[in-house]
Amino acid sequence: MASLATIIFFYVGLRLGSISLFSPIESTLLDSSGYLQKAFSKPMNAVKGFWASYVVLRDVKQENAALRERIANLQRQLNEYREALIANARYRQLLKIKGRNRFQSVIANVVGVDLAPWSATLVIDQGRSSGIRPGMPAMAGPGVIGKVIESGLGFSRIMLVSDYNNAVAAMVQRNRVRGILKGAGHGGCTLAYVEKGVDVEVGDRIITSGTDGVFPKGFLLGQVSSVSQGPAADLFQDITVKPVMDLNRVEEVMILLTRSDLLETRK
Repeated sequence: MASLATIIFFYVGLRLGSISLFSPIESTLLDSSGYLQKAFSKPMNAVKGFWASYVVLRDVKQENAALRERIANLQRQLNEYREALIANARYRQLLKIKGRNRFQSVIANVVGVDLAPWSATLVIDQGRSSGIRPGMPAMAGPGVIGKVIESGLGFSRIMLVSDYNNAVAAMVQRNRVRGILKGAGHGGCTLAYVEKGVDVEVGDRIITSGTDGVFPKGFLLGQVSSVSQGPAADLFQDITVKPVMDLNRVEEVMILLTRSDLLETRK
């Protein structure tokens, strides 16, 4: 009976949380299960962390793509605004010329370019339906850049002043010395048939003389960029002229609707 009472005493003590013979075993089991849970929880936490990082990176990537597309759109819009502003400035310059001259005129866009060393022509998007005919002066920037040599119903071809076939009756604005502005290729011109000893200086403005029946008098052609007396056997000076603007960059032109029956055409 005594031994049975002892067993009951220890059993009751175990159930009531008192010191027990089995507490070391339970403690070992608890530690073991804790280590196992900790071991299993690390990879699970790692997977959870990886997935969370993946979701964050995916969202950031999508946001970056959206931002890049928005920036690209804004850059395109900004470029369009800049182009419109630059074009507006060019149109204003042409309209100023239009307001100062006594001729009707048509403003056209350049749609084709042929700037070979031996030839310099442009194609514009206006033609006979707008009143344009061969021989009519073409202007851009502050002055004359060429003349119409062909005109279709909706398009025309312009020969620039730098074309080797071009010749314009011209004079030095400062002292009224006359000569012929001839095309020299590569976007340049020369003032021919000016005798040696005649006063011509770098920077002199060259204008149309109006004596060729093609260009009205007084329109700017360019500026003298160099003057040389040339070989002693020559009768005339070597004078180079820079056109009123870079002929490689012409985008709009203004055609003066002068009388076509009085104008020269290209043979």
